[in-house]
Amino acid sequence: MNRFLILLLVTMIIFGYSRHALTERVLAEVGPYKLFESDVMEIMKNDPQIKEILKLRPELKDQVEKTIVERWINISLLAIGAKGEKLDTQPLVKKKLEEAGKMILAEELLQRELQKLNITEREMQEFYEKNKDQYKEPEAVKLRHILIFVPQNADNKTREKAFTRAKQIRSQLLKGAKFEELAKIHSDDTASREKGGDLGTLRRGETMPEFEDKVFNLKPGEISNPIASPFGYHIVKVEKKIPESLLPYDKAKEQVKEDLKKEKEREILSNLIESLKQKNPPKIYLKDKESKEGAR
Repeated sequence: MNRFLILLLVTMIIFGYSRHALTERVLAEVGPYKLFESDVMEIMKNDPQIKEILKLRPELKDQVEKTIVERWINISLLAIGAKGEKLDTQPLVKKKLEEAGKMILAEELLQRELQKLNITEREMQEFYEKNKDQYKEPEAVKLRHILIFVPQNADNKTREKAFTRAKQIRSQLLKGAKFEELAKIHSDDTASREKGGDLGTLRRGETMPEFEDKVFNLKPGEISNPIASPFGYHIVKVEKKIPESLLPYDKAKEQVKEDLKKEKEREILSNLIESLKQKNPPKIYLKDKESKEGAR
């Protein structure tokens, strides 16, 4: 289980936080602490690692629930032990508890404010129109390749031999041999070999810069010189160039919604902070850098 889960369990125990009805089912009890069913459901709903596990293996739900309960019991026992040793009265521990409580309260207030967030279709369309540059598909190339594999720990002789072989294959291609046929015979890329070396579409930013720069400089139909990569030497043929294009609104809609949501969340947080600053003006006692340097 990750750190988020442990912090959540510790928070539930130390602060005795409860929103439960008297009739709610209790899953475990240790001293003054109670673990309610809704507590466990909240953890299973919000913990990213647990969500991923249950997505892949939903049959593990009971086992995950049992693990959460057991961990809660262990942390509860440790918390009781710490209170028995009066650790909660020590200044440093008290300060940590205060900071943890402050974080929880801040998160609760922010989440309450964010619940007011509403996004309309019109706002999304307006956001899209104002930010079209964010929703462009980079230029792309449709290409084939023949890979001559070279182990990363290969010596110079092995590399030179592979490079010579790649040049010989390129020479055959320049003389009119069909790329697809030579790819099926010579390429060490098993995934694309049976497809005649077809790599599909490659967009800018999807591969190593040193490989990308050489590939995107090729003209349609051009056969590259052997291009070195961590995998060996590639002979590349660009079949088609696809220019940069704007994603239509319907295809960009989900990303637009997510981007607009983040912008509105930042605005809500900024407005909330400014409002609270007016009521509780912060006092900052840091010396600026220039003052410190001038005092030397």
